[in-house]
Amino acid sequence: MNRLARIVWPRSLAGRLVLLLVATLAIAQLLLITVLQTQNDSFIAGIVRGQALSQTVTLVRLIETMGPEDVDRLTSAFASRGFCAWVSATPPDPRTMTRAEERLANLLSRRLHGVASGRPDVHIDTEGTTWDRSCPERTGDDAPWLRRQTGAPSATPQEQRPGFGAVALSVPLSDQRWLHLNALVSLPGIWNPATLLSFLISSLAVSCVTVACVRLQTSSLRSLADASERLGRGETVPALDLRGPAEVVAATLAFNTMQQRLSQFMHDRMRLLAAISHDLRTPLTTLRLKAEFVDDQDVRADIVATIDELVAICEATLAFTRAEATSEDTQTVDLDALCADVVEEFASVGADAQMIAAGSPVLLPCRPVALRRALRNLVDNGVRYGHSARVSVLRPSPGTVTIRVEDAGPGLPEDLLEEAFKPFVRLEPSRSTETGGMGLGLAIARSIVKAHGGELTLANHPEGGLKAEIVLPTAGSTPGSDEPRR
Repeated sequence: MNRLARIVWPRSLAGRLVLLLVATLAIAQLLLITVLQTQNDSFIAGIVRGQALSQTVTLVRLIETMGPEDVDRLTSAFASRGFCAWVSATPPDPRTMTRAEERLANLLSRRLHGVASGRPDVHIDTEGTTWDRSCPERTGDDAPWLRRQTGAPSATPQEQRPGFGAVALSVPLSDQRWLHLNALVSLPGIWNPATLLSFLISSLAVSCVTVACVRLQTSSLRSLADASERLGRGETVPALDLRGPAEVVAATLAFNTMQQRLSQFMHDRMRLLAAISHDLRTPLTTLRLKAEFVDDQDVRADIVATIDELVAICEATLAFTRAEATSEDTQTVDLDALCADVVEEFASVGADAQMIAAGSPVLLPCRPVALRRALRNLVDNGVRYGHSARVSVLRPSPGTVTIRVEDAGPGLPEDLLEEAFKPFVRLEPSRSTETGGMGLGLAIARSIVKAHGGELTLANHPEGGLKAEIVLPTAGSTPGSDEPRR
């Protein structure tokens, strides 16, 4: 059963849509045929309910009981605006009657039981042309309401079909002649209830199937988009199930492979750096111990300082790597409260740090320890080199949130604003106490922000001082980067 489903059900999204739409249109067409068949039955019922059959039966009985000299007088008496009759020796043109005409002929034959000498012939003409062509001594002038003039007044009358058809009845008489009768019958208009019902059925069927198909086939795409957003914020995303059309399965497989390779790369990088750090600490410790036996005090101090610098470089490198590859779980936190806690840490030790109150609280899915570390580096730089730090949380546009840290310092030259984010670049000595002044504070902060799918920029404030802005995507938005503000 599953094998048959795989054969019938296309793998591509385009194939599935085509198959579903064709199937829907086929079902709608069947319903339309049913409705039109009902309309045909209604047309036949209109003939039956009308006077055509009754007048035919009455006229046949009168002709059979009266003499031939009264036939023309009888047929003229029965003539009306929508009915004409005549007797001739010419039988109707041979043709195969339709099922509807057969049913009407059988009904007329039963009503003429014992009167007519054979089976009557019925011809239903929905075009309405039989009336003018067959009725003797009748033209369009006798029924001007069936015609319309086109062009100049002298133009030839053109066929008009204002919802009328004709039914031609031919009954064999006992004297080998035929009684021919033509009657006009009203037809359903173009915009009749059946047409509207057919349109509504087709539209509803196609709409329902299209909506259901799109929602079904794009559910895997929504899962892929959600996983991509979470991965952009630095979350750990489990491998996605391979389901949906072939195109979506290929994209999902590529996403799983990419995520696996990135994770493996980060783990290998951390493992390598940890091994290097471990392998370097032992010889550095040995060198330090040996340096203590150097008799010359100045040489000993110089060697020890060099060894301490190497140890600081190793620790700073490990700190920068940990900022990029962390296994901290993502949590939804109150961003205002997180910023207020960082500001309170500095204010409690006498630093000039202040939290500027914002509006409604902002809930943000993030790794709070890492984000706190990035914000702490920015506040520390503001307090240390700008003499103050003012922190505020803003929502400049839907889908993003901005953390702004402003100080009152001298700022930085415009051409060095981007240079300050490079690792081990120290525009001023000892800009981060955590890394021992190795020039990694801003690099670590930007690395953490990028791991959250955001962007960290620096800009000089027009009134003086440096302004650092962290722009982060909120839940349900697409991660992206903002251009640096000048």
